[in-house]
Amino acid sequence: MNKNKLYLFCLMLSISAVCQAQTLSIRPYVNYHHSVSTQSEPYFYYFDYFDGRAFRVGNENFTLSSGFEFGVSADYHFHSDWGVELGVGYFSSITNSYDLLLIIRGETTHHWDYGSIVVRPLFSHVVTRGKSTFIGKVGPVAHYSFAKITQPLSVLGERPNNPNILRFTNKWSLGYSLGLEYNYQLSERLHLAVNLGYEQYRYTPNRATISGSSGVWAEIRYVNEIVGEPHPPLPHKVMLKDAVLFNNVHFGIGVKYNLWKR
Repeated sequence: MNKNKLYLFCLMLSISAVCQAQTLSIRPYVNYHHSVSTQSEPYFYYFDYFDGRAFRVGNENFTLSSGFEFGVSADYHFHSDWGVELGVGYFSSITNSYDLLLIIRGETTHHWDYGSIVVRPLFSHVVTRGKSTFIGKVGPVAHYSFAKITQPLSVLGERPNNPNILRFTNKWSLGYSLGLEYNYQLSERLHLAVNLGYEQYRYTPNRATISGSSGVWAEIRYVNEIVGEPHPPLPHKVMLKDAVLFNNVHFGIGVKYNLWKR
């Protein structure tokens, strides 16, 4: 009986804490992501299958982390000091054109197109001072990525002077996110929201196809270890996995609207 009373007391205490302050709000936002690190460009395709003497000297300052994100978040404060947030947005990289020096064949420029759907389920701690509210956030981040590389066919094969496209299979990548948000109350329901954060994750493709004017003509599979012939003939290729590091700070602005508050 005493144990049942203890359970009931804990349940009532939890309900009381949750009901102390309940606020549900939405926040459309625009974020700018700025890369804070670079890497050597990952090696996602071969050159030696069309000319054994040709190999590449890649870019040493490669990054896709800088870009813009547009999205909306829903914030639920179940306590005066604590809450949860779910943000959904779309990120598009703006750092995407790089030169490759191909020994024997000279220099060529290839173009990356990278975008992702961003999902951030975050925990938050809230401090309110008058019309100002400070919110610290931490939690995981998931990116559902879309990526391709456009390059002259003279580099990837087939006929010259026409683009070839290396298109990666869409995939999820997981990382973590830290953030600080400042809200200034404009009215009873409306707040100006400014945010600053840090985020990191790695994009590691599993598969890709190479297509040209005649359609898909090669497939590449990325693996942790290669067993057997290291360079099987086209149209099927096996390569070791490599990753693109996304390491950035982001800052942005939005408007928060309280849907209801108890």
